[in-house]
Amino acid sequence: MYRDILVHIDNSPACIERLAVALKVAKAQKAHLTGLFLLPVTDIPRFMEVQIPQEIIAQQRQAMADQGKVAQGVFETACTDAGIEFSWQQTTCAATELADTAAMYARHHDLTILGQHDPESGDPCSVSEMPDKVVLTSGTPVLIVPYVGKFATVGERVLIAWKPYREAVRAVNDSMPFLEAAKKAVVLCADPNKGARDTLPVPGIDIADRLKRHGISATKESMNASGISVGDLLLSRAADESSDLIVCGAYGRPRLRELMMGGVTQHLLRHMTVPVLMLSLIHISEPTRPLYIS
Repeated sequence: MYRDILVHIDNSPACIERLAVALKVAKAQKAHLTGLFLLPVTDIPRFMEVQIPQEIIAQQRQAMADQGKVAQGVFETACTDAGIEFSWQQTTCAATELADTAAMYARHHDLTILGQHDPESGDPCSVSEMPDKVVLTSGTPVLIVPYVGKFATVGERVLIAWKPYREAVRAVNDSMPFLEAAKKAVVLCADPNKGARDTLPVPGIDIADRLKRHGISATKESMNASGISVGDLLLSRAADESSDLIVCGAYGRPRLRELMMGGVTQHLLRHMTVPVLMLSLIHISEPTRPLYIS
């Protein structure tokens, strides 16, 4: 069970549905829900700062703090109405470290719920690095909610993107609270014979058998992504199955190579149509300087 869930709260229109998803998950898991509101502080060069009246800077920061209070009121009312135990974290950080700060908080929770990046959003807390960087650096499962759509259920009909890789194994392990409560689960192995790691059969071992021992009745499919990308294949099968959650490992290759080649992770982050639970085990360096937290 997820007992301690974090949800990123901002003032974007998409946050309404993100919070609704977080409430559904928290209620189903009987979990404590923490709302995280980040207050970005722009790092103004010294030569420019002396030209900007301190009153203007103070007004801008106060405006952001006021928006946080409004968001807090909405969050606390929604949690109270849902009968969910909750807490609120309102944190100041450098504008360039929003994703790093969210990742730091994610490491202290069982599950983190973020919104898909909306390239059209003008919210200062909406940055292209989030949720990408949080998935990469937190080491914990991240549930990403699309910025478009309504999601009446989450986790009743699950599509598992499977290959016998460590990132996929961890994603399945960390999604067990969803899987064990799911009404239906489909395990999809796309392009099963592609890649050296797929050519090592383990006699007598089957992922569907393992899930069955957890009380999960899962069907297993193998499909070749002929003429389309693996990412499109996953989204297409999710639509065919009316899936309300996709579970997958993220960044199975070094990040630079993934960026050059595109990759399933990037495709899902950009084009997801249902919530996606991701977990990455790729190691990257931590921030080079301490985060400013207050």
